[in-house]
Amino acid sequence: MPSSRPNIIPTVIYIVRQLKPRSILDVGVGFGKWGHLFREYTDIVAAEHDPARYEKKNWQVRIDGIEGHAPYLTPMHHYLYDRIHIGDAISLIKTLQNYDLIFLGDVLEHFEKAQGLQLLKDALTKANKAIVVSTPKYETAQEDLCGNKLERHRSLWSANDLRAAGASQTKTIDGDILLAVFLAVGSPRLEFRPTRQKTGDSRLHRTREAIQKLIPTDARFILVDEEQLRSSLGLEDALPFLEKEGAYWGAPEDDGAAIRELERMRQNGAQFVVFIWSTFWWLEHYQHLEQHLRSRYFCVQENEHLIAFDLGRVP
Repeated sequence: MPSSRPNIIPTVIYIVRQLKPRSILDVGVGFGKWGHLFREYTDIVAAEHDPARYEKKNWQVRIDGIEGHAPYLTPMHHYLYDRIHIGDAISLIKTLQNYDLIFLGDVLEHFEKAQGLQLLKDALTKANKAIVVSTPKYETAQEDLCGNKLERHRSLWSANDLRAAGASQTKTIDGDILLAVFLAVGSPRLEFRPTRQKTGDSRLHRTREAIQKLIPTDARFILVDEEQLRSSLGLEDALPFLEKEGAYWGAPEDDGAAIRELERMRQNGAQFVVFIWSTFWWLEHYQHLEQHLRSRYFCVQENEHLIAFDLGRVP
């Protein structure tokens, strides 16, 4: 079917974010789920630090696809992907440019073993950083679906079968999906999931402690944290920025909006403004806001965790 199991999504996205690809080829586009996810976790996530990246004209990651069944394609596909090549993947991949990442999500099982192995080997010559493969670990007996004979499963793959194409890192997901990563020569080994830190060692925890130590418990203050920390601070007078009726209202449209909102909240009793490390980019993007703060208010703390200004003291 033109879809795939959802249980591999977190692992695949974690791998993609480690690779930081500038170009991706999605082999077997189908419904377009992976194009959507790849676009979200490259360009759209980057919009947190560069708001212009949300607009298609400013996307910086090239995402192409290969699809053998043209009727699957919709206007959504043509919005998310830069280009989708229609035809046989084995023939097409030899003609395409190189990509940082080539993704074969639930694809190999649709080919006879020899054909699938050839596709994988050809893909390896086109991958600058890595190939990521997912395939069922057990027989599914899938036949033609959605009026598409290409949906039939024709082979079953093991970790040893995949290694016939080259060295790979493999992992079984939820007992029934085989996930393999083939890295280009010189690429660092990847992690399949993040290493969990103890709560006391996390950066958020240290930042939370620094704010609690810095800000008096009865002081109203503005917290620029994109809602990562405020709810867990235990300080009722921590105000979101931007703020509307007590709720977080997103990033300012421009410097003027940021300065007006800051001054409105200061006049209404806010005594400090605190930026946590993940929002330091605000002070680079909203340069007039930074100039306004540094020229008018005393910076009481600036380190790797936070930057804080006392809105009642001059520098």
